[in-house]
Amino acid sequence: MSKQSYLTGLIFLLLSISAFSQTTGNTYRSEYYAHLPFWESPYQPFKMASPITQKMAKKRIHVQVDYDIHNRIIATHIKIGNHYKDFEGFFGNIYVNASLTKVEYENNKEFHSFYDRFGNQISVQGKVYKKVYHKDEYGRNIKLTFLDAQRKETLDQIGVKSYNWTHQDDGSIIEERFNEKGVIVPLRGYFDFGRVRMTFDNQGYFKTLQNIDEDGNLVNTENGAAVFQYYYDLQGRFDRWEVYDKDNKKAKGPSNTAGEQNTYHQYELEDIIFFDTNGDPATHWSGAQRWHFGIDTYGNFTSLEFQDHAGNPINANNDYSKYVWNWSENGRYMTDEAYFDKAGKPTVHKQLAIHKVVYKRNRKGLIVSITYLDVNDNVANRIDGIALVNIRYDKNDLELERTYYDKDNNLVKK
Repeated sequence: MSKQSYLTGLIFLLLSISAFSQTTGNTYRSEYYAHLPFWESPYQPFKMASPITQKMAKKRIHVQVDYDIHNRIIATHIKIGNHYKDFEGFFGNIYVNASLTKVEYENNKEFHSFYDRFGNQISVQGKVYKKVYHKDEYGRNIKLTFLDAQRKETLDQIGVKSYNWTHQDDGSIIEERFNEKGVIVPLRGYFDFGRVRMTFDNQGYFKTLQNIDEDGNLVNTENGAAVFQYYYDLQGRFDRWEVYDKDNKKAKGPSNTAGEQNTYHQYELEDIIFFDTNGDPATHWSGAQRWHFGIDTYGNFTSLEFQDHAGNPINANNDYSKYVWNWSENGRYMTDEAYFDKAGKPTVHKQLAIHKVVYKRNRKGLIVSITYLDVNDNVANRIDGIALVNIRYDKNDLELERTYYDKDNNLVKK
C-alpha cells in the first residue's frame, strides 16, 4: 500500500470515528405526540400519548421526543409548531415540567435539566434545578434525588427528598417517598397513600397503585381506599381510574368519588365524568359531577365547565361554572382568563375575589404585567390585596423581580 493510500485510509477512519462520536451525543431520531398523559410516579419520567406525524405537529401543540443512536431519550420539547410553548392554562403534567428537558447519561446515573423557551436553564417543582435518577446494574431506576442551582440536595414541591424503588420478582415495583427526616411522604400530598406497590399493563402504563405496609399487605387509608386501578386506551391516553379497598370492594378515593371516566373528541379530552361505588353519578370535590372542556384548533384548552350528570352547567364550590382561557391568534400565548356563572354572566371566583386576569406581554411574548379585574372590567384587588403585578427580566430573558400593587397603585410588596 502506498503512503498516500495509507494516509487517505487513516483520515477516513478518523473522520468516521469523529462522526460516530458526534452522532451518539446528538439526535438520531425524533417522535411526536399530541399529549402528555397523566401518570402517578416519576419512576417513568417520560410517557407520551397520541402519536402524530411531524407534519401534524407543525400545526398544533405537541411533544417532540429526541433519541440518540442507542435509542435513549435525550430531550423532550413542548412546542406549538416550531415554537417552544410555555405551560399555561390547563396544559401540563406532573413530571414533564419545562418547555425543554435535556437528559444526560453517566455511568449508572441519568440527569434531567430544564430550560425555558429562550434556552435558559431553570428550576422546576420548587427549587429542583436537576433531577438525578440512580440505576442498578440492569439499568432500572432505583432512586430519584434532586439538586438545586448550587448543586446541593433539595426537596421537590411536596417535600420529597428521594424516591426509592425496589423491584420485585413478579415485575411489580415498591415505591417509597422520603422527606429530609427519612419519613414517608404521602402520594402527591393529599393522596394519602404512603408506601405503594405499582404494577403495569402490557403497554407499560400504570395498572394498579396499591397502598401497602412493610410486609406488603394492602392497607386502607382513612377514607377506605387501598388500590387505584388505572386504564389507558391504545393511544396511551388516560381512560379512567377506579378505587378499591383492601378486600377488593369498590371504595371512595380522596376526590370524594369512586373513579372517573374520560371521553375524547378526536385527539382532545372532552369530558371527565365522576361516578360512585355503584357506577352512578358522583359529586367531585370541585362540586361538579362532570367536567366539560373546550379546545381550539391548536390543542389549547379554551374552557372548563362544571356540569351535573346530564351535562347542564352548575355553579360549583367556588361560585362559578365556567373557567375560560383566551389565546393569541397564533395560539402561542394566553391573553386572559376569566370566570362565568351557569347563566354565562361574569362572576367572581370565591377564593380569589376577582373575575378576570389579563396578561400584557412584550414583543418576545414574556409577561410584563398581570392585572386583576372585577365583573365590570375595573381593576380589583385579589383576596390578598394585590391588583397589579409588574415583572422585569434580565438581558437573557430570565425573570429578575416582581413588584405588587393594589388597585390604588400603592406598593404592596416587592
